[in-house]
Amino acid sequence: MADDLETLQEAGLTPNEAKLYMLLVEQGRMKATELAKRTGLHRVTVYDTLEQLERKGLAGKAEVRGVLSFEATPPAALLTFVDEKRNAVERLLPRLARSFEGDERVGTSVIYGVNGIKTVFEDVISLRADFCVYHGQLQFVDILPKFYMIFNEKRKRLGIKGRFMVLDLPEVHERAKKVMLAEFRYIDPTSPSGGVWWTYADRVVLFIVQKEITTIFVKNAELARAFRKNFDSSFEAAGAAKK
Repeated sequence: MADDLETLQEAGLTPNEAKLYMLLVEQGRMKATELAKRTGLHRVTVYDTLEQLERKGLAGKAEVRGVLSFEATPPAALLTFVDEKRNAVERLLPRLARSFEGDERVGTSVIYGVNGIKTVFEDVISLRADFCVYHGQLQFVDILPKFYMIFNEKRKRLGIKGRFMVLDLPEVHERAKKVMLAEFRYIDPTSPSGGVWWTYADRVVLFIVQKEITTIFVKNAELARAFRKNFDSSFEAAGAAKK
């Protein structure tokens, strides 16, 4: 259940909302006093949280013989809630993007954990930008299998292409079979690198894949052009050598 609560919180529910929603889903219709007893929350907090769930379309209430009780709406309502959040953000994105992309400023940020990978994937899709990947073992196919699949499907729909120069290892060849719209060149598996490099649009990204993934994101058009130029030369040379 702890994992379920964590997932609900990742979807946008508060810890209290997640607790009450899970109880209502599992136990069915309940009174506020029962919910307070089961969760240890104050009754006022329970009522406030139930009101929040109602506003999000995730709970409803009914009065039966003068007694007010609450129940969860069908779980599919969670998808509607998530979609509405995404739609709201997507409506905001063009204005934010104009501000972010509006000049040649240099920007650098560091993101820890898998959210860095997700951010880059979403950024590629948002910009509809072809991308280049240097080094690594296509680890993201295994680290985020579902998210990578969705990323692939969106790329296919938008025609976003990728070029990869990755380590020549059996497991990498297997992972490559799951990557759409891609060209591959395989490099010496003993060649040194500080991580996995991506470049697209005016971005250069370094993923350091260790126990905790670190994403170093750089927005710099000149650096991106230089990196892509070097990548193009290496990619073409590797292709010629293969022939």
